[in-house]
Amino acid sequence: MDESGQVEKVYVALPERLNDGRNTLSWVLNHFSKDTNIIITHVHIPTQMIPMMGTKFPANQLSPHQVNSYRKKEWENAENHLNDYLLQCSNAKFKAEKLMFVSDHVAHALVELVTLHGMSNLVMGAASDKRYSRGITELKSNKAKIVMEKAHPSCKIFFTYNGSLVCTREPALLPTEALNQVSSMPMESNRQTELPRRSSFNVSNLRVGEIIPGFLPQSPNQPSHQKCDNYLIDFSERATASDAASSIASEEGHANYDMLSLNRDDDLDVGSLHKPHLSQGSTRAHEQFFQGNIAGICTKLQAALVDAAKYRVQLNEEICKRERAEMDLASLIQKAEEMQNALLKEKQEMEFLHKEIERGKSRLDLLQEENKKLQEEKNIAVKELEELRNGAGCGSYGAFSEFSLLELQRATDNFSDSHKIGEGGFGCVYKGFLRNTMVAIKMLHPESLQGRLEFEREVAILSTMRHPNLVTLIGTCSEQSALVYEYLPNGSLEDRLTREGGTPPLTWQVRTRIIGEICRALLFLHLNNPNPIVHGDLKPANILLDANLVSKLSDFGLSRLLMKSNTNTSVYRTENLRGTFAYMDPEFLSSGEITVKSDVYSFGIIVLRLLTGKLPVNIAADVEGAIATDSLHLIIDESAGEWPFVQAKQLANLGLRCAQMRRRKRPDMESEWKFVESLMMAASLSELPSFRSQLDDRGIPSYFRCPIFKKVMKDPHIAADGYTYEAEAIKDWLDSGHKTSPMTNLPLVHLELTPNHALCSAIQEWLLGHP
Repeated sequence: MDESGQVEKVYVALPERLNDGRNTLSWVLNHFSKDTNIIITHVHIPTQMIPMMGTKFPANQLSPHQVNSYRKKEWENAENHLNDYLLQCSNAKFKAEKLMFVSDHVAHALVELVTLHGMSNLVMGAASDKRYSRGITELKSNKAKIVMEKAHPSCKIFFTYNGSLVCTREPALLPTEALNQVSSMPMESNRQTELPRRSSFNVSNLRVGEIIPGFLPQSPNQPSHQKCDNYLIDFSERATASDAASSIASEEGHANYDMLSLNRDDDLDVGSLHKPHLSQGSTRAHEQFFQGNIAGICTKLQAALVDAAKYRVQLNEEICKRERAEMDLASLIQKAEEMQNALLKEKQEMEFLHKEIERGKSRLDLLQEENKKLQEEKNIAVKELEELRNGAGCGSYGAFSEFSLLELQRATDNFSDSHKIGEGGFGCVYKGFLRNTMVAIKMLHPESLQGRLEFEREVAILSTMRHPNLVTLIGTCSEQSALVYEYLPNGSLEDRLTREGGTPPLTWQVRTRIIGEICRALLFLHLNNPNPIVHGDLKPANILLDANLVSKLSDFGLSRLLMKSNTNTSVYRTENLRGTFAYMDPEFLSSGEITVKSDVYSFGIIVLRLLTGKLPVNIAADVEGAIATDSLHLIIDESAGEWPFVQAKQLANLGLRCAQMRRRKRPDMESEWKFVESLMMAASLSELPSFRSQLDDRGIPSYFRCPIFKKVMKDPHIAADGYTYEAEAIKDWLDSGHKTSPMTNLPLVHLELTPNHALCSAIQEWLLGHP
């Protein structure tokens, strides 16, 4: 508290950001008692360049509503930032409050605030904290210099920098105190006393809020003509020097004076008064009389200053209230305009809908539904085309031929029906002789967006991949959306199962081999790096057979690249459900999500169909029921020959595992490959022509011998290179530190061994017949 018992106040001039003013406030908290009330003082300078629509506009180029709206947000942000200073004071156990003032000049505003609030203590920065790397000993800021020079002399000002005190401006005596010192000075009888003055002081020309000269006590080193600091005065009425002189004369009753002439342009100087008829004693009394009355005028002047400061604070508060009210009003007007526009728009829409309903509601609903579906299909197609064109995991297109439409027309006799070998929703397939090669030409519907998408998919996949069990893409014709494949003379697996054209049935050995080839092709697609590929339309009609009945997957128009998510689960979601219902994943039909397990389900149905020869509808339930009643032999396709019952049952269980209704219960191709490979091997041993072609000079099949020991194997095991070795031989090889294949000398991807039970059974059976 101060000497009068009131709580001491310290005004701290701070910038908006805590980081810029933290050191100044820290100095105050360390050098004043906790009873001090801290006033966080901030002069807010409104920005003149207002951001809008990605750029900035001068405030005078925008509407008042836009300016007021931005000013309101700017003011609220500044208030919120000042709360950081209040928190710093609260943490230090100090009471604090905020004082914000809007001005275009910080220093002049601080000078005015000193007078308005009668500040006795002010703390501000001597320089910018970021400007000087070392301490300073004098004021470096123009703002600080202006406040030092022009702030009311009664205010004590502390100038700090980087948390340290640079200098202090001590308070000076008030004007009344200065006059008291003047009145107490000894006067000589032979000369008049001259008061401290400032030239051209004119009371009658004062205006409300004007800065006028004040008075300071004279020090021994200070001349009497030195200029004094300024402070603010606010008059509700004007008074002239002549009126003041008349009042003095009437109050004291001195009628013998000459007329006191003080024009408005004259200085207020006691020495300029003309008194020719007064004696020396009267002169001293008259001087004392004038000094006393001038002191009274200064007292009234000081009271007027205090009243003016109060009125100025009230006026500032009213202005702030009015500005906030105007901003609130502008915000309400904007909301009202938006609501009015929304109502007008809604009214227009209602009128339009009413007219459309009158023309026919049913027709409108139908058109809207069709338009929605077309838009969705277009968006999906465009997105997928962009993925394929950008590579999306498949890389750039490989090297393949580009054929002209004229060449295709010549190769197919202008696409005559005699060359047509297939037809579907995608278009037609023609057989042709192109560049000395028999080929199959698939013509897609060029006007169909979906057909174009299928064209892009097949090119993206088949042009970058080569596999013995994938159909080979020879080239394309972009101008007609045509694909040119290798020609496979035995048609599709569907044709062979239905014995189209009276073809003979496939033997159980060929069917088992085809199952293995399909499994191997799917494994190749599903392990594609970096993104797996799902075929999406796996069925016998899309599995083609070459001259040796080797199967090859075709028709990748519905294939998808599966992008791995954060959960490492590859899923593709679509609402465009296309494919053959009997071979489609049930969960894909219900959720629209396609994964590699969708191909596994289709593979399972194909396995059961090759085993039984039945149609795919409800085939899984029929096989499961036959196994449960031990009647599997009754539903096996007898046209395929005499199936080994154990192998037939293994294939039935494989098909049922893959055709599970729930996706999570199905295996993947990688886990089933070794089992399927062993079934293929056993089936190939039963094909006599192939078997005999592989006998050595002593009549022993070459693959019965271990590549290392060169002897017939007793315990054959498969290594990571795909070769089968005697268990003892390959284990010794690996235990000796080798990590490469004994046959290829290439690095092994792993060191695990898998027993080849099918080959072991074949060797034992052969040994029984050849003791």
